[in-house]
Amino acid sequence: MYFTILFSHTVLAAAIVPLVFARSFERFGATRSARAHRALDAALWLYVSITGVLIYWLLYHLYPSA
Repeated sequence: MYFTILFSHTVLAAAIVPLVFARSFERFGATRSARAHRALDAALWLYVSITGVLIYWLLYHLYPSA
């Protein structure tokens, strides 16, 4: 379970980087074609944020190595 969450978190966190740049260009008026992807961007960001906290909690609090 941990590695599944870690893998999906890592892949999506890497995929969010280009989305941030595309979103910032949209915000400054360079393009308006990405409006349909706003909900998807927000959902991916939320998933990565939640799984990041979950991974930290699993790694350092639920199953500490010491």
